[in-house]
Amino acid sequence: MTFKRSRGRPKNPPKFRELMEELMPVKEIFEEDEIEMYKGLISIYLKDFDEEHLTANDMDDLMGLALNKVLEMRLLKDSRGAKTDKLLDASASIEKIRKQTEKLKENLATRRKDRIDPKKFSGFSIVDLAVSYDMDKKRELVAKTTKFMKEEEETSESELLIGNSNDPDVKPINIEDD
Repeated sequence: MTFKRSRGRPKNPPKFRELMEELMPVKEIFEEDEIEMYKGLISIYLKDFDEEHLTANDMDDLMGLALNKVLEMRLLKDSRGAKTDKLLDASASIEKIRKQTEKLKENLATRRKDRIDPKKFSGFSIVDLAVSYDMDKKRELVAKTTKFMKEEEETSESELLIGNSNDPDVKPINIEDD
């Protein structure tokens, strides 16, 4: 049997969700509600990324983020109603988890910035941005003006502007013919 070796990613690489289920033994690590939370967090985190461009490091960091959040929740549940010693231990552990989570987020952000092609955005200048902002503002003001003009027209056509004879600025008109 001969194997055809190729370099780089395969043509149809497995989806990240499939890899996550195969690689991470969630049933051995988590309770049922924690598995649901873990998979939900992974889904939420994946929405921020184009799955086709995820690297192995990105996948590790995403799994780490979800794992940290689930473990933090577990510590919070376990420490509820506990004595001072256990609360201090849980607090220290949660602080470590949060620092690690921040580091994972920084790593993901750095790699995301590295993937952005700076040449794509090199044509923009401050003038382009100002003009774009002015156009948006103009559209907003035109919409507001149109709305006010429509309201004014409706009000002027309605019977709301009919005054009464007790208004101080009304001059009575005699409509009777003598």
